[in-house]
Amino acid sequence: MPRDYYEILGVAKDASQDDIKRAYRKLARQHHPDVSQEEKSVAEEKFKEISEAYEVLSDEEKRKIYDQYGHAGVKNQFSGGGFSWDDFTHFDDLRDIFSGMGGFGSIFDMFFGGSSQGQRGGRSAPRAGESLRYDIEISLEEVLNGRSEELSIPHSTNCESCSGSGAKDGAVETCPECGGAGQVQMVRNSSFGRMVSVVECRKCQGAGRTFKEACPRCKGAGRVQKTSKINVNIPKGAETGTRLRIAGAGDAGYNNGPPGDLFVVVHVRDHPVFRRDGANLWVDLTTTYPRLALGGEVEVPTIDGEKAKLKLAPGTQVNSVQRMSGKGLPRLGAGARGDQFIRVGIKVPTKLSKEERELLKKLDGKEEGKGGLFENIRKK
Repeated sequence: MPRDYYEILGVAKDASQDDIKRAYRKLARQHHPDVSQEEKSVAEEKFKEISEAYEVLSDEEKRKIYDQYGHAGVKNQFSGGGFSWDDFTHFDDLRDIFSGMGGFGSIFDMFFGGSSQGQRGGRSAPRAGESLRYDIEISLEEVLNGRSEELSIPHSTNCESCSGSGAKDGAVETCPECGGAGQVQMVRNSSFGRMVSVVECRKCQGAGRTFKEACPRCKGAGRVQKTSKINVNIPKGAETGTRLRIAGAGDAGYNNGPPGDLFVVVHVRDHPVFRRDGANLWVDLTTTYPRLALGGEVEVPTIDGEKAKLKLAPGTQVNSVQRMSGKGLPRLGAGARGDQFIRVGIKVPTKLSKEERELLKKLDGKEEGKGGLFENIRKK
C-alpha cells in the first residue's frame, strides 16, 4: 500500500503550505542522487516519492481530494494513472533549491532527458515553456455521457517573423561579452582573499546572443500572444479534480525548447435532485403511509432523465434504503455503472377533507387495540 504523503514529507495533516514547502526543500537536498549515500536508483526513487507527495499536498485542490479519498482519489490527477515526472509542475522550486550548487546536474537529466550542462548554462539553453491550466465545470448528466468541448486558450507562441529569435529578420549574433555562455565571471578582492562568482551576463540577460535591431512584430521578445482552439474530450465518469493533459498546448518554449502543456481541471456541479458518491447516486423519495404499509410500485427519477419503476414491499419502513442496480454513473476508465440508492420518506398531508379526517380517526382508533396509530408513534 502506498505510503501516506504527510508521512513522506514528515508534516502534520494540518501543516501550512510554508511548512510543506520547507519540508520538501529539506528532503530534496537530502535525497538528491548526487549527495545521497544510497544507491543512485534508490535515491532517485525516493526523490520521486517526495516529489509526488509535494505535487499533491502543495496544491490545495489535490490535497482536499487526497484528504477525503486517499491515494485512490488522486490517482486520476496523474496523466498515466500514476505519478511520473510529466505530472510534476514545480520545476521552478527545484531550480530555486539547487541554484548555485555546482555538480548537481543529474536531477535535471531525469526531468528533461538531456544534458544537465545546458540547465546550468542560464537562459541560453533550450527550456520548456510554461504549462497552463483551464478549469471547466460540467453537469452530472455530462458525467454520465461525457462531453466534448472546444476551448479558446490564450497562450504565447514563437514569433513567425523572427523564428523566435527576437531579432529583425532573425539576424542574431553571439554575445561579445560572454561569448555565448550567458554567464560571466566576476572577480573581486576582499579581506578574505580573491572571490570569484558566476553571474548572468548583463548585456544579453543570460541569452548568450544579441541583435542589433529588434523584431518589429514581437518587439524583441521572440514570442507573441495568440488564442488557439483546443478540442478536449471529458471522459464519462469524470470527477471534480480530474485533470486532463493536452501535451504541447501551453506557452512556447525558450531557445527552441518544447512548449508547455495545457491541464484541463474538471469541476462537477451539484445536482438539485441527486447526490453523488463516487459512481453511485442517492435520491430521496417521499410517498404515502398506505403505499408503505400495503406495498406497490412508485416512480423514481434517474440521471438518464427517465422515470424508473421501483417496487416497495408491504411494510416498507421510513428511512429505509432501496437499491436500483446499474442506475448510477459510469466508473472513470471502467465503463460499468454504479447503482442508485433511494432513501424512502413519508409525505404527510397539510390539509385534510372531512372524509379523510374521519377515515384517519377510525384507523387511529383500531391500531392493535392499544390506542391509536398516532398515539403509538408518539410513544416510540
